[in-house]
Amino acid sequence: MPANLTPLYLEAEKRYREAKTQEEKIAALEEMLAIIPKHKGTDRLQADIKRRLSKHKEESQKKKGAQIQRSIFHIDKEGAAQVVIIGPPNTGKSSLVDKLTKASPEIADFPHTTHKPTPGMAQYENIQFQLVDTPPSPANTSTRPWPT
Repeated sequence: MPANLTPLYLEAEKRYREAKTQEEKIAALEEMLAIIPKHKGTDRLQADIKRRLSKHKEESQKKKGAQIQRSIFHIDKEGAAQVVIIGPPNTGKSSLVDKLTKASPEIADFPHTTHKPTPGMAQYENIQFQLVDTPPSPANTSTRPWPT
């Protein structure tokens, strides 16, 4: 059965074929779907447009989802070395980072003040080291200084 496609539809189809990006293709397909005549002669063509539109939307979502989402605990390495300071609560990890770097970690007299890693750059001669103050790990939270 003839489809009786309009010149507007044919222009949109030409834009779809010439489109380079997923967004351009999606826009052209949506326009084609909106202006295609709706009758039983175009049922298969409409289904084909919807299938292609779905495919292009899925591909564009994959590209967006491919970005790496990093945790707040991820610190990019800088300088000659990255030194991570670990230990139980209230042992002076934050004070050490505060004295050796220009970073300003939160320091208090009670445990669990540090909630996320705080990086700072320490300089020794002409070499810069990255010091990272870390919150106490769950394994290091006992109140006893040494395991028995």
